[in-house]
Amino acid sequence: MQCSCVVAYDSKCGPCTSFKRALRFLDPNRRIAFVPLSEAVLNGSLRQVPPSRRLSSFHAILPDGAVKSGASALPDLLALLPLGPYLCNYVRSAPGGMRALSWAYAILSRLHDSGSCLGQAATAGAGGPGSGATL
Repeated sequence: MQCSCVVAYDSKCGPCTSFKRALRFLDPNRRIAFVPLSEAVLNGSLRQVPPSRRLSSFHAILPDGAVKSGASALPDLLALLPLGPYLCNYVRSAPGGMRALSWAYAILSRLHDSGSCLGQAATAGAGGPGSGATL
């Protein structure tokens, strides 16, 4: 099956890499491909994302070239997983579903802020490749 989405993530961050591994595990059909954030920035995949936001979260690059970031990208990723369309429809239609998903993402992304990426951000400089990105 062909890749349907590319996820740009901070490959130097423990929690971000764990997020990537979890997605890969849940995606037996390999519909999601992965690329380090630094590579996505360099190859222009994130040009429609403001520079100040490029390294602040993971990004899902969709087949039409659209880019969704952080919690707003999760339903699109969910939809690519087995049983994902059902979960995605539930999240989008349930009262407070997207709010709950955003809340869960915010909690998990705090791991990034207290994890290995925080030191990376200080050494790489603000906004440079390798600086901290939230899950």
